[in-house]
Amino acid sequence: MRHTRKKSWRLLVGRFATMRMAKVLLFLMAVSCTLTFVIAIFQRVHPKLQPTVTLIDISPEQTTFQSTELPLLDNGEIDSRYMATVGNGHAATTVYSDTVYVNGIYNGVMGDSHRARIPSQNSIRVKFSEDIEAQIKRKYTLDVGKGVWREVMNHDDFTVTLRIYAHQYFSRVLVTQIEFTKRGKYVGDITMTLEKNEGVPSEDINFSEPRRYPNVSVDAWEMHGTTNEPELDGGDQTPVYMYYTHVPESITVMEDDDEDYMWTYVCSIDWNNTVAMRDFVDVVQLIYRSDSSGLTGGMVLLEFHTERWEKIWENGRIEVDNLMLGKRIYGSLYYILSSLPASESTHQPPNQFFGLSPGGLANGAFETDYQGHSFWDTETWMYPPVLMFRPDIAKNILSYRWHGRDTAEKRAELNGHLGTRYPWESAYTGAEVTPDCCITTRENQQHITSDIAFAARQYFSATRDMDWVHDWGRNFVYEMANFWQSRVTFNDQYKAYEILGVMSPDEYAEDVDNSIYTNVAASLAIWFSDYLECMAGHEEGLPRDWTEKARTLIEIVDTVNEYHPEHATYTIGTIVKQADVILLGFPLMWDAKPGMRQNDLEIYEDVTDPNGPAMTWGMFAVGHLELGNYERAAELFERSYSPYVKEPFKILSVDPG
Repeated sequence: MRHTRKKSWRLLVGRFATMRMAKVLLFLMAVSCTLTFVIAIFQRVHPKLQPTVTLIDISPEQTTFQSTELPLLDNGEIDSRYMATVGNGHAATTVYSDTVYVNGIYNGVMGDSHRARIPSQNSIRVKFSEDIEAQIKRKYTLDVGKGVWREVMNHDDFTVTLRIYAHQYFSRVLVTQIEFTKRGKYVGDITMTLEKNEGVPSEDINFSEPRRYPNVSVDAWEMHGTTNEPELDGGDQTPVYMYYTHVPESITVMEDDDEDYMWTYVCSIDWNNTVAMRDFVDVVQLIYRSDSSGLTGGMVLLEFHTERWEKIWENGRIEVDNLMLGKRIYGSLYYILSSLPASESTHQPPNQFFGLSPGGLANGAFETDYQGHSFWDTETWMYPPVLMFRPDIAKNILSYRWHGRDTAEKRAELNGHLGTRYPWESAYTGAEVTPDCCITTRENQQHITSDIAFAARQYFSATRDMDWVHDWGRNFVYEMANFWQSRVTFNDQYKAYEILGVMSPDEYAEDVDNSIYTNVAASLAIWFSDYLECMAGHEEGLPRDWTEKARTLIEIVDTVNEYHPEHATYTIGTIVKQADVILLGFPLMWDAKPGMRQNDLEIYEDVTDPNGPAMTWGMFAVGHLELGNYERAAELFERSYSPYVKEPFKILSVDPG
């Protein structure tokens, strides 16, 4: 069949069973590429405030990022955009900030839904008198190997080490520790001023007044409250319970005191009162069980945490000889893993996981960092390396979508379709929460349902987890296939099916017909569901008309220029925002003639917005690797991360510069 613009409207044929095994190796190779750009943390807007200096990482170790300075704005305040974060999948915070965020705790209706700010109760800076401060040398380190932030304050006669971490076993607990070690004979008492950064009261949670908590041996307090607005009309507000140890204004070590000390301040948060209280009580008892100073117990608490992070890296990591590249790979994985549930058992069972947002768990305020929402970045960009190293956590990511299946079904019904149509952005309920600023995106970026189905396909390919198939995997994928088979339209002229009125991954193509990526991904979703039906013992598979729709979905090919037009009306030279057509080769691994794959890469590389997201250039790099264009692949690989990495703590921005 021919189109008047010399495009053939080729029918999509079910190729699920014919994908070449060699491409599995390409997938594994590409993991090393994707790790450097899988998390894109939005820069928050500070209109008149700019970073003061360009910082460098001075550590010779791949797993530690170290500097003698912090990122500052020109008003002297810490630039939180470029600060390190700590987290454990339940709770997370940007170091020294006044805010903690917790998995699943959101405030705001629909598009206003955002992570609810919880005021930090143990964000502490240590300061000294002016004469001592002049003799202090500070170093700031994010140790991703151990999951700990350290600020070391060195004086000729003593060292103070401040540590901040989100505990990997006591998962509801954030920990701040101050360790004091004397080395010489300092003349006079040493007073450390503790500057606690609690910030202003939360605008998201209506907290009670703090009250003393009497059931532990230390000065402890508790607060509770509820979020102000549910995500959906008529929904429930989320309760929040918080237990924490008191932070004094100062600590003094006497001149004649030669002991080493450790002071540990903890805060436990959950939406279940019993859970928050139990983690808090058990941690406090652990700290002070051995001795009243808390030094031994504090070290046990720390080691219990760091041993778990060491085990995380033993379970999977990428090692390279290049120091700076290695740091960036470790940094990328760390910021993802610290936003995911602990891979080992925790002191108390974890809560339902509520999604992996591009900004991570430590970000998500109103109108910044995607407000903590999940969308295609979760399954397309961040999920694959997690799957390779920790398939159990990858399954947990999929469980978030399964948890929101009822709202996805309502989303499909809204437009008269069947099955489950997953929203472009989702948060607590799984409902559509894309803000009103992006109505076209909200309505037309429908490929996310296929992206989720493809992630499920990757999971099964990697694990062959038949228990998952029988438990909920088969139904999960079936309903996504059901959506697509009900979404397609029959084109009587070409005697084939098509998908009209969508936005492709290229967000400059806001309302187009037959987006090649959307059509291919939808076809794969249907074929995978058919495959799972057979694997589950239903040999008849899907209804015949479903697979016929998948088989005859239109794939546009320009037979003159031998390339894939992005959509029905695309013309060569039109600027695109980001990787789109080239995603057919990877990650979809859709078969194409080598010459056409090369042409797709060349044509779209020339017209891709240079200020587009980092993930784009990584996909071009993978394409050139596949075709053996190693020099060009190396250039694009460098381009995929270098302009986006912010030193010294390896924060990644979605945009360059």
